Amino acid sequence: MDDGAKRKRSFRQEVNNKKAKTSDGSALKSGFGAKMLAKMGYKGEGGLGKEGAGIAEPIQVVMRGTKGGVGIVAEKSEQQKREERKKAEANGEKYVDTSEEEREERKRKKAKARGEARTPTVRPKKTLFELEAAGMHVPLALQSIIDATTGTSTPTSGLSLRGPNVVPFESSLQARVRRDLNSFSEAFEELDIESKAIAPQEWALDEELGALEKQIDELEDIKARLESLRTGTFDSICNGLKSLRAAYPSKPLHRESIAIIHPHFSKAIASWSPLDDALEFIAASFSELANIILPRSRRVTSQAYTYPSEALVSRADIDQVDTIKRGTTSSYETMMLRLWLPAVSSAVTQWDVKDPHPMVHLVDTWSPVLPPFVAKRVLDQITRKLSTSIHEWNPRKFKKSPHTWIVEWLPFLKSADLDPKGSGLVAEIKRKIRHALHSMDLSRGPLPGMEQWRKVFGKEEFDRLITSHLVPRLATHLRDNFEINPAEQDLAALETVFAWKGLVSNQVVGELLHAQFFPKFLDIIHQWLSSEEVVFKEVEGWIAWWRDEILRDEINSLPPVESGWNEAYTLINQALDLGDARTTDLPVPRARGTAASPQTPQFSQSVNKEPPKPAPVVEEATFKDVVEEFCAEENLLLIPLREAHEVTGLPLFRITASATGRGGAVAYLKGDVLWVQNKKDKSIWEPTGLDEGLVAKAEGR
Repeated sequence: MDDGAKRKRSFRQEVNNKKAKTSDGSALKSGFGAKMLAKMGYKGEGGLGKEGAGIAEPIQVVMRGTKGGVGIVAEKSEQQKREERKKAEANGEKYVDTSEEEREERKRKKAKARGEARTPTVRPKKTLFELEAAGMHVPLALQSIIDATTGTSTPTSGLSLRGPNVVPFESSLQARVRRDLNSFSEAFEELDIESKAIAPQEWALDEELGALEKQIDELEDIKARLESLRTGTFDSICNGLKSLRAAYPSKPLHRESIAIIHPHFSKAIASWSPLDDALEFIAASFSELANIILPRSRRVTSQAYTYPSEALVSRADIDQVDTIKRGTTSSYETMMLRLWLPAVSSAVTQWDVKDPHPMVHLVDTWSPVLPPFVAKRVLDQITRKLSTSIHEWNPRKFKKSPHTWIVEWLPFLKSADLDPKGSGLVAEIKRKIRHALHSMDLSRGPLPGMEQWRKVFGKEEFDRLITSHLVPRLATHLRDNFEINPAEQDLAALETVFAWKGLVSNQVVGELLHAQFFPKFLDIIHQWLSSEEVVFKEVEGWIAWWRDEILRDEINSLPPVESGWNEAYTLINQALDLGDARTTDLPVPRARGTAASPQTPQFSQSVNKEPPKPAPVVEEATFKDVVEEFCAEENLLLIPLREAHEVTGLPLFRITASATGRGGAVAYLKGDVLWVQNKKDKSIWEPTGLDEGLVAKAEGR
């Protein structure tokens, strides 16, 4: 073996033979753990820790005999017991060996701390004599006890079984006799309690029987009354049911009453024309009979009862409510669903939506007595028909305005249909009016029914519509079509603006005149006053004619208009002050904003008789213009496809929201209807309105 191997082996031996030293020089066992304990002050004796208060022995491992988990072994190990005994002795306490004794010791300590003593409560027991005195029959087997050792028999009737040493025989026999006697005693006491409850139960059953007999009498009376009503007229049936309800105010009679009414109502409905006759008397009768033909409650809660008397009281309560479960229809609802609804639905289909009065009267008459789901079906059908009429309405053709058939339905419509900012009926009407204001001939005057739409849209929303879409067109119309001509004044353009005064406020009219009328008016005044042969009285008379005859007081009192008249009189005063120098030095009026037309003649005392320029004819916009305007407002593209529809031969367009011009919907225009191709079945073309539905198709939704 070489020297290197010897050196390694000798080094290991030296390391293994080293002894760890404590602070006082005592030797400890070798090993890593011993060294760590020595560094922390362990001296090799006593418990762990700096003060030696820890455990002095290693933790003992206790093997479990089963596969149970931690805690399955309840007993403490010997090492744990020694450690606890050592700790208790160090603290001057008594050590308790077992867990049971430990629990009892803790209980005693708690009781002592509370100042209480644990005294078990002993159930009192009776002797046989006491049991026989109470009326209990004691079996022969328990009347005497035979001692098998001596053969003597001891009677038990006078013995007390309460104490531990009252019977001179084995304790097991004594305990058995005691248990048997106790069981007989408890059974006897229970039977005694039950016997005392027989009388109240018998009384409750008698009361229940009386109540049932009373109910039978009432039902017999109700049956007789209902049978007498079968052959009567509808009026006699209604009167009979009212008297029946007065006699039995809390009885549920809705099924029986409908059984009597149904034949008469069915006969009336068979030949009924809802639009000609609303059957007001039947609807009024149903309203008066609501407390008998309609159930008051739609749920019944079942209960379990302990005593018959409880069932008697609760059964009386159950009789006062109907037994219609939630999710089912009552007899009245079924009758209205099967008889009334089909007749009215057929009438709605044939009804002319532009003649609303018969249908409004019908719905208004029957609404108070209709079941909610029946009323909803009818109103949904009417709303769909109204929506179709709105889609077909073209406001530019000045046909019958939808206000004549829509306004009367407003109290019956849902809030979603009344929102001018939504997508219902009112919002569709608003879009139609907006497009009409953009494209219609203003000289034809306001659309019919605009004042009614002000009430429907709301003042704020209506004024916003007029300000955004009408006022700019009025200003343009006044600027382009109105000229000042003292010789032969044409007032058509000005009258066109004044025709809209009911919709446009006077303040807005004043602003229009200030911006478009007075610049032209003052320019003519300036030219007239600058002429050499001006007659000031003619100028003043002409101004007075405009002020008193044309604009009138309600317009003249507006600040913008009043400032224009003041400017005109200021020009006259300046011309008078300048004298002959007015022809060159008369200042230009400050309100001059729009230059006079080149065709405007120069006026003097002798006015030229040049005929006025005819107003240009405003071309009415086509439906394609309306569609293009709608697409522009919704950021959509209307792209010609250079293709034609196979059947109509009309050109096709693509309406899309994509900047690339792809996707969207293919459509063509026929009259005032936009036909859009169905994406799933391209052979189908569907009429579509200019609304959110078209936007959704253009966006590919």
